[in-house]
Amino acid sequence: MPALLALDESLQRVRCGLESRARRISGRVGEELAAHVGRPGKMLRPRFCLLLAAALDVEPEKAEAAARGMELVHNASLLHDDCVDQARLRRGRPTANEVFNVNVALLLGDMAFAQGLEEVVDLSPLSARRLIATAREMAMGELQEEFLKGSVNVTLDAYLGIISRKTGALFEWCGATLSELSRRPHEAADPPRLGSAAGMLLQIVDDVHDYTLDAAVSGKEPGKDLCERRLTLPAILALNDPAARPRFVRLWQEGGQDLGSVRRMTRFLEESGHLEAARCRARELARSIRGWAEALPVRDYGREFVGFIDAMERREF
Repeated sequence: MPALLALDESLQRVRCGLESRARRISGRVGEELAAHVGRPGKMLRPRFCLLLAAALDVEPEKAEAAARGMELVHNASLLHDDCVDQARLRRGRPTANEVFNVNVALLLGDMAFAQGLEEVVDLSPLSARRLIATAREMAMGELQEEFLKGSVNVTLDAYLGIISRKTGALFEWCGATLSELSRRPHEAADPPRLGSAAGMLLQIVDDVHDYTLDAAVSGKEPGKDLCERRLTLPAILALNDPAARPRFVRLWQEGGQDLGSVRRMTRFLEESGHLEAARCRARELARSIRGWAEALPVRDYGREFVGFIDAMERREF
């Protein structure tokens, strides 16, 4: 069976499994609430998980359970993040905290995490324990980001540490778990290392998109990080540039939460080259991932995985 056809069928089973979980709890909490727990999004994480699993020769049933667990924990983090950020839109729809209230959204996030843990608890002796540690690291990254909100003294190293935790940690969990489940000889350190880098790549691309994509494409308010006074890679690179720093700080201090402020900052970062510099960082990460991926034991799927990483780097959604 061609690799992509097998992936599509596996991805469909993951999607059906998420929908089945929502149906099972809808009798207790109602369909509208249950939909927020397991509603599939872009499915980037399940795609990543299934392609990496195939390249490592992991049994499909176990790979699909890992993919469902990964997506559910991701959903849990989004439900909580939207409460912290007071976000109104997610994936082009009103957030749970907007539709219901913050308390309900937080509890839905707790439920999503519990369901994700339930998916992976029987995968391996370490999978559930690793996922709990991953949730701790994700929360730590979010806390560190929250502490630095409003500051213009965020270093590049601090930013990279934050995104390695809040986004990279779940991908790293996936790599470590699939490495343990692999039926082929391989370098055990490569999949988790590759996973962490893939999560960081995804975050950098999202941070660029926060400036460049409108709500109709991204599914969330444009300039959300800027409006929340949160520095991400394009802004940090501008601050580290002596020629650009004074103008950036002036725009930062003058800026409000209106679309005009977002557009002025976006135009400055584009003209000064710092949005492109952030894209270059993403390309560097993608090159590192491709290097590790070339050593994956199942070469045909390894090539499909590299194609997926290339698409992640270039995506405009």
